[in-house]
Amino acid sequence: MRKRNLFQGTIERYKEQLPTILSKSKDFTIITSGMSRKVILEDGSVLRYFGTNKENSIVDGAFIVTMVQREIDEYIEKNGIPTYKVVSDVQNFNMKQIKSVLNKKVPIMGIDINACYWNVAHKLGYISDKLYKRGLESCKKQGLLIAIGCLAKRPLVRVYKNGELVENRFDDITYYRYCPFYWNILEYTYDIMIKSYQLLKDDWYMFLTDCVFVDVEKIGVAQKFLIDCGFKYKNHLIEYKKFENNKLEWYDYKDKKIKQMYVGSRDINDTQSFEKIKGALRSIPPLTAT
Repeated sequence: MRKRNLFQGTIERYKEQLPTILSKSKDFTIITSGMSRKVILEDGSVLRYFGTNKENSIVDGAFIVTMVQREIDEYIEKNGIPTYKVVSDVQNFNMKQIKSVLNKKVPIMGIDINACYWNVAHKLGYISDKLYKRGLESCKKQGLLIAIGCLAKRPLVRVYKNGELVENRFDDITYYRYCPFYWNILEYTYDIMIKSYQLLKDDWYMFLTDCVFVDVEKIGVAQKFLIDCGFKYKNHLIEYKKFENNKLEWYDYKDKKIKQMYVGSRDINDTQSFEKIKGALRSIPPLTAT
């Protein structure tokens, strides 16, 4: 008999059905990961839930998560699980230059890389041409980020026997199967961040996840660098406002609002920190333009 894999609805629906599952099913397993829930019943059937009823909780394109994992499984079958290195968040600040323009109405250009992590996953051979194109055509940016980010999720597993909870653990097997792909994508992007700084030096202000911020007079240099790496991009202006208690604040003209971020120890002028991350660099092969 074919096992059923049924989508039941949102997490609210999961909460509604859970008492019935607990009362009627003796042996089952519940797997929790981010905005998803899976209930594996005794006969092998799977009840799936995703998102909430809150506005905008179902991110356009989040459906592609399972497709990415399926193709990662195919990659592993052919090539095995790759080695990896855990890297810091792809965020860094040139505080010396930022402080020089604080609250002086100096426009800074943000160059936002289109589908950065998605492109890197494709270049590294983790996803197929078909899935790559489908993602670009049918998913919004947040959906693509979720698809990559889920590779680093550590699911929580609760096992029930005779209706009683007998095991409550994190699924490290799943985590260590998929997380190498996530960390390799981040490491690759991290290298791009550092190389952009090496190229632009004092005209480089910060790099946030997939966006480099530069002096407006160096837009052409930064854009050429990204084109040579195989990326397309979008531009938007910001203006730095203040830096207090290690928190940086700026005005984003695209989103028309103030944004802020804690800098912490992520100042690229910290020689020891920069030498450490620079030593981890590898050469960047050309990416497929998108």
